[in-house]
Amino acid sequence: MRGDPEVGTISEKRAVEVTWDEVCDIISVQIEDILGVQVQCKANVVEGSLWDISFIDYRLTLPKLCQLLQAVRATPDDWEDALPDEGGVDFGGIGTMLAEKLVGRCLCLTWEHHLITADSLWLIGASDSGNPSCCKGGEA
Repeated sequence: MRGDPEVGTISEKRAVEVTWDEVCDIISVQIEDILGVQVQCKANVVEGSLWDISFIDYRLTLPKLCQLLQAVRATPDDWEDALPDEGGVDFGGIGTMLAEKLVGRCLCLTWEHHLITADSLWLIGASDSGNPSCCKGGEA
């Protein structure tokens, strides 16, 4: 029948759901672990396309942002995404790339894709990263 998928083209992938509250908790734990600073976070979500993290009553300095990027072993693309174009010296939040690296660092996961919903971040094609220093589930 026309339009039917060919046998073998459908595959199952492991998916992990992380609620936005859990994402914020994980990022707060990671920032405290890396920088020694307690920060409250809020996830800003545009369902299906974008998300980032805002800090509540906290500004992240450029050296501390660089420290976070080093801790997650950020790629050059991650650095480019995280550093401001306009030359700011402090920041009220972090972008998707760095936030996802912090989540992955904590949960010991890597993933192929993410799905953004109103309630959760879904990590599709998730697998163990093999990093022994993970906190698993937001617990340091």
